[in-house]
Amino acid sequence: MNRPEHLLRATQSRSARGRAFWCAATLVVAGFARIASAQPTGDEPSPDATPTTDASPAPEPTPAPEPAKAVKVDDDGKKTSATGAVILEGEDKTGTEVGLLPLIGGDTDNGFGVGAIGSIASFDKGYTPYKWQLQFATFIAARDSITSPSYEDAFINLIIPQMLDGRLRVELRPSFTRETALHFYGLGNQITIPANIDRTRDTYTRLHPQLAGMTRWKLSRDSVWSALLGGQYLYNQISYAPSSTIGQEAPMINPVGETSHSVLRLETGIVFDTRDNELAPNRGMYHTLEFRVSPHIGDAFPYHYEQLDLQFRFYHTLSKRNVLAFRAVGDVLLGYVPFYELSRYEDTSALGGSLAIRGVPGYAFYGKVKVFGNLELRTRVTTFTLWDRRFKFGVASFIDGGRLWSDLRFSHPELDGTGLGLHYGVGGGIRLQQGRAFLVRADLAWSPDASPIAGYVLADHIF
Repeated sequence: MNRPEHLLRATQSRSARGRAFWCAATLVVAGFARIASAQPTGDEPSPDATPTTDASPAPEPTPAPEPAKAVKVDDDGKKTSATGAVILEGEDKTGTEVGLLPLIGGDTDNGFGVGAIGSIASFDKGYTPYKWQLQFATFIAARDSITSPSYEDAFINLIIPQMLDGRLRVELRPSFTRETALHFYGLGNQITIPANIDRTRDTYTRLHPQLAGMTRWKLSRDSVWSALLGGQYLYNQISYAPSSTIGQEAPMINPVGETSHSVLRLETGIVFDTRDNELAPNRGMYHTLEFRVSPHIGDAFPYHYEQLDLQFRFYHTLSKRNVLAFRAVGDVLLGYVPFYELSRYEDTSALGGSLAIRGVPGYAFYGKVKVFGNLELRTRVTTFTLWDRRFKFGVASFIDGGRLWSDLRFSHPELDGTGLGLHYGVGGGIRLQQGRAFLVRADLAWSPDASPIAGYVLADHIF
């Protein structure tokens, strides 16, 4: 299921003067709570002793049994029984885990804001990785007045991973987003981000509530292959100044103008998944091929286009503490496409932002063909228990890069350039996992497309 581009994003323009960097990025404190109910335990009944009589010879003394060896827990948190068998986390207890992280931050585009991200997950012996999970997040920011928010984002995502004897996974995600500082500097890969952003000239506003549903059907209970089937409904309100860049180019790329409209997307695809863990993979692969179609249905649904998205993800254990993760993404749009989708893949920014090329400003580059990749080294530093809750702390270093083209069918060197045209970002961050279903990452990244750095705090690994 698609994820939000960010809940807290820190990106500064090329001009350092007169523009405050994201003040205080986060309260990465607080809010971790976990409610876990232990499985009922009980002793096995002892076998009855054989009765003896006085005439019977005294039994030979039985040597005292060796004390049972305790379950061992190594630095990775892996549990091993006295027989040497690995006890998978989640096999020795059921219950419910709750994770919550408050957020505080802001920037000069969206203002100052507060929010939170969290997760509630229910566990049971017969379900992997959990019986169900409810992810949720909200962030609201105000620039001029707290009664007039400049940025609002909220979603919940219900995941039921094992229905119909483990063959069906269901996700349902309603969301609401209102953004007043989305950037548009023109089409193509070689646009120049101005040193000083003019809000009237360079930004537009978009309001877009959405309801998305996705099902994933395994070909058999133990198959690594699955089929995808789902859909999304979006309602859109767009507004911008007539003198803005998007206003000047609207006749060519946005003939619908500022008219409110809806978009319906139907989706299918295939999945290949051999990961050993869904939340934090150590080894395996996760590849997807997805096809989406958006039909034109009267004036209410004015657009009609297709989208093809191909992603390869590899995870390899280098050592006891290090995992190397790699992802390659290709995304193509065909047909009459809403201009705001030209900067996106999977409902998030494609060439920039927290889920693509970190360090590059999100929603800055617009085109129908996008290719990018991520290489990330994830290192576990330590595991610890705090307030009777188990945590894993780690760090990550990464490099992201890619580019786009304005169109697939026709070459536009004046928009896309003729060279490599690579946009990239490098950086690092921390990872904190609580329990079995909640992981938070905080990343800092540098890119020549922005100065000085960008910062992101949100749930889950980037891929």
